[in-house]
Amino acid sequence: MLFLALLGVGSGLESPVTTPYRSTEKLMARSIVGSKSAALVYEPIDFTITAAASFENPFDSQDVSVRVTVEEPGGTSFEVPGYFSIDCQRKLENDRETVIQSGKPSWHAKISFLKEGKNLVTAVVKDRSGTSLTDTYTVEVSKGDLTGFIKKSERDHRFFETSSGSSFYPIGSNVCWAGPKGTYDFDTWLPKYGEQGANFMRVWLAPGLFTFGIEQKGASRDGKGLGVFSLENLWRLDYVVNLARKNGMRVKFCVESFNILREKDGYNQWEEGPHSIANGGILHTPAEFWENAEMDRIFLNKMRYLIARYSADPTVFAWELWNEVDLTTGFNADLAKEWHQRMAREIRKMDPYKHLITTSFADSMGTKDIDMLDEIDYIQTHNYSSPDVISQVANQQSRKGSWGKPHYIGEIGADWAGPRADEDPMGLQIHDPLWISTAMGSSGAAMPWWWDNLIEPKNCYPLFGALARFVQGVDWPREDFRQTQPKLDWLTRPNPLPRRDISISSAPPEWTDSQYNKPRSIKVTETGASGQLPIAGIAHGRVNHPTMHNPVTITTQFTRPTNLEVIVDGVSGWGGAKLAIELDGSAYLTRDFPQIDPNNHETIHKYDGTYSATIPAGKHTVTIRNIGADWMTYSVRFKDALVRANPPVVSWATVGNTVALAWMRVEDRTWRRLVVLKEQIPAAPATSFELNGLASGVWNVELWDTWKGVPVRSETVKVGIDGNLKLSLPPIETDLALKAVKQ
Repeated sequence: MLFLALLGVGSGLESPVTTPYRSTEKLMARSIVGSKSAALVYEPIDFTITAAASFENPFDSQDVSVRVTVEEPGGTSFEVPGYFSIDCQRKLENDRETVIQSGKPSWHAKISFLKEGKNLVTAVVKDRSGTSLTDTYTVEVSKGDLTGFIKKSERDHRFFETSSGSSFYPIGSNVCWAGPKGTYDFDTWLPKYGEQGANFMRVWLAPGLFTFGIEQKGASRDGKGLGVFSLENLWRLDYVVNLARKNGMRVKFCVESFNILREKDGYNQWEEGPHSIANGGILHTPAEFWENAEMDRIFLNKMRYLIARYSADPTVFAWELWNEVDLTTGFNADLAKEWHQRMAREIRKMDPYKHLITTSFADSMGTKDIDMLDEIDYIQTHNYSSPDVISQVANQQSRKGSWGKPHYIGEIGADWAGPRADEDPMGLQIHDPLWISTAMGSSGAAMPWWWDNLIEPKNCYPLFGALARFVQGVDWPREDFRQTQPKLDWLTRPNPLPRRDISISSAPPEWTDSQYNKPRSIKVTETGASGQLPIAGIAHGRVNHPTMHNPVTITTQFTRPTNLEVIVDGVSGWGGAKLAIELDGSAYLTRDFPQIDPNNHETIHKYDGTYSATIPAGKHTVTIRNIGADWMTYSVRFKDALVRANPPVVSWATVGNTVALAWMRVEDRTWRRLVVLKEQIPAAPATSFELNGLASGVWNVELWDTWKGVPVRSETVKVGIDGNLKLSLPPIETDLALKAVKQ
């Protein structure tokens, strides 16, 4: 019944809010006319509907609605909603964009035809007085060579393909909003992605303060408020979608972000948004959102409008219902699961083109009960602030990549608090996730954050081009890719063997009562670390978040004295922190990290550095805690604690039927060691490399420079019935990629 109500059937509600677009004209649907009388399959065509109706809010389908029916050759048909719009114009003055309405309002429909031949189009307009039908418009449709919409591959559900069956591997970035220049920023950015072969981007449609914010706080009579949409910002979205299409990119629409239901912190928009009853909305608290029937209706009204205006365009990749939904105030996973299921089912009914539906979480682990809903088509991971920015990429691809759905990293950065662009001018935090995600058989390359303050000012666009050239020609769904671990060994074994650090794995920072924000215990010996791993990448203090205070106790046992290093790389600007290291129950080291400026809450990097403690031989207990007011981000390592049995190279690989991909990196070239600690990491010596699981036969093997995106060595290797590909790698300064193709 909810879907019928959205189409304007069985209404019975009181008259909706008054908007500046209200009309008192007598109902009459005159005509529907397309911008073309001939079209190609999958080519979006704009239709203008000449009609009159009486309504208060043209965005409320219970007040007024337009439905367009397409009768296809062979007797099949489908329906699309129509939408209300006003043309706009933009101008740039003093580096600030202004978008103003121009012309008269009109009703439109967007249609992509799915079958060749004569297609018949009619529209029904309904207001509270009744319905009216337009004349029929005829469009002659030819096949053409357009690839169509993105869907889960029928050949391998872990990957994407187009309607025409060609593989689609997303490579791109979050480009979620612009600065004051608005769409003029996108004029600068998107051609640079397109030139490099990037084919994917993500935009946010909420909160209202951002470039494409659909709903804004304010009075409905001014064209604002819950359930009333900003036609100026929608025009901006039209502009950017068209620009993306011209540059060969698909766009994921992120409909809601946690901010709209988050209150009383630095990332909230509840107090400034249209949902709160204090601002003219309908919710008394953020938690009411998930069970409020009228809120469901309003959300689906918004989705109906987005489907009407954008679903016919294959440029639109997917509907992402939420950005980091678990950060909403009072998040309840069970209620959120039911909500996602309800909304996705109705969206599926409304969207004739069956766009993919997804959602996302701040916790890198995600919420499996929601991720695995039948209504959620693919899975994402968000990750920031691990000591080696790639560690969670590897962990979550190994985990979620086996769930039978596409999975990729939807957001990634080395430091959630900022891009640290001057420290990372080459974009290491972009480069490494791109390559490891691909080498592990992810459904798409990891999508970096910081598009406007790292990628653009430091010109990191060529990093996408390097990867795009590397994967060119790979038919992902065809290969049946399997993750595998390459074997690496010394070509010339040193004597004595060198030593290496034990780095303790860290989880991304969290501000919830998660398992990581509790005391944890681990054990470290000369064979490695074990216990409650990973530890939190953030140490909470005792004042601002006392329930999240999370000291780490480490039991050590070494045959020689060993240095423990606590590496701090950020301190809260909301109260500072204080590091305390205890050895065998006694204070060993304390360092106070006070807040510098009470009016500046940016993350403090003045205290970044390494704080050491010497752990004697034998069995000892070390405790690391933050006894200050707020948080600090940190990592832990034990210097030269292990004998290095293997060369200082780490590698990941995925093997398919006719293609194998691998990425090798000097082990210690982590973002934290290079960027935060500014260490000089020596090159790795020539190394023996072995990859198993390949089909027997002759393989052409290329080694690639991942920064320039060019092959640097090529050779032919014969693989026997054991399935092992063996070769010698040259010394590696930074990293190398391998691409093997069966001849």
